[in-house]
Amino acid sequence: MSTRTSTGIPPLDRLLGGGFHSATINLIYGEPAAGKTTLTLNTTLHHLRSNRAAKAVYLDVDNKLNVGRLQQLTGDRDDLLKRLHLYTPESFDLQSLTLEYLPELEHGDIVIIDSITGLYRGETEDTEKTFQVNKELNRQVGYILEIAKTTGATMLLTGQVRSIMDTSQIEPVAPRLLRYWSSTILKLEKTSSGSRQVTLEKPPGIRVPIILTINESGIVEADD
Repeated sequence: MSTRTSTGIPPLDRLLGGGFHSATINLIYGEPAAGKTTLTLNTTLHHLRSNRAAKAVYLDVDNKLNVGRLQQLTGDRDDLLKRLHLYTPESFDLQSLTLEYLPELEHGDIVIIDSITGLYRGETEDTEKTFQVNKELNRQVGYILEIAKTTGATMLLTGQVRSIMDTSQIEPVAPRLLRYWSSTILKLEKTSSGSRQVTLEKPPGIRVPIILTINESGIVEADD
């Protein structure tokens, strides 16, 4: 059964209809420094604070997780770090292997893969390997969804972006694949004022984007 995992950010929870869905794939994409890692950390630490039995599994694929920043966000709560399992796969093959050997998950646990397409993108530079690499990414994401459905864990995937040809717009790397597997898709964009605009692209509907800001405590509601 799917439940909701709060982000700890009230306006974002409202946009999501209560938080991220468990037992499904939730995708967050945006340009570098848009706040994807900060948002996943914010959600993870809020969830661990709110659920003492929960654990978090964090795949820092893009090496964006700053230990000092993590300690700043957790403060004196060493118990939070003890329930955070950190992995840093250094190749696309190791990413696959890491997913195969995740700790045993339960309903209420949370898994973050930041990002799902970082190592994949490097592999696609070799055109002779493109078909096989695409096939493997599809298998990985399908496996992640299977784990989510079986365990009831919440899956947060971040995605790198690419430009859409002949436009000024961006889309996730491997767009068709990720849009197919993801039940929730959030787009993060930097604004001219330095805030972050968050748009819910999936599920479809008429929704007004919200504005958030990043400070020393994480990602929070922007001041009026």
